[in-house]
This record gives sequence, structure tokens and C-alpha cells, in this order.
Amino acid sequence: MRAVFGLVGILVVMAIVAILMKQNLQATRSAGTAGSPPAVEGVKVPQVDTSKNVREQSQQIQQQVQTELNQALQQGADRVKEAE
Repeated sequence: MRAVFGLVGILVVMAIVAILMKQNLQATRSAGTAGSPPAVEGVKVPQVDTSKNVREQSQQIQQQVQTELNQALQQGADRVKEAE
């Protein structure tokens, strides 16, 4: 009897998880637009030249991230100077 209740409990939990996953996937599909990556507020997706090979693409992304990081650090330093 205890095993039956355990099995029923597991099935109920699995059904709940399946329903929640289905709702989450539907919300994700309806929120996104076709052909564009999902946008996260405040995060820029690097633009990559797909005509290059993987190594060149990787270097391009690294350079973009490094440039944006340096800009962000400079803005932070400027704000500290303005606050003083």
C-alpha cells in the first residue's frame, strides 16, 4: 500500500512538472520573435560576421566584449570622479 501511494505521488508530481514546463515553453515561444534571439534587458548580444570561420568569429566576439567592458569600467570611473 505504501508503494502504491509513493508511485501515485511521483506520477502526480511528474504531471505537475509537465504542465508547468508546457506553459513555460508556450510563454517563451509567444514572447520571442521569429529570427531574433531572446532579448535580456541590459545585455547586448555581440553581432558576429558569419562569413568568417569559427576562430575569427571567436576573436571578434572577444574583442567586442573587451571593448564594451572597458567602456563600462571607464563610465564607472567617470561617475566616481563626478561624485567626488
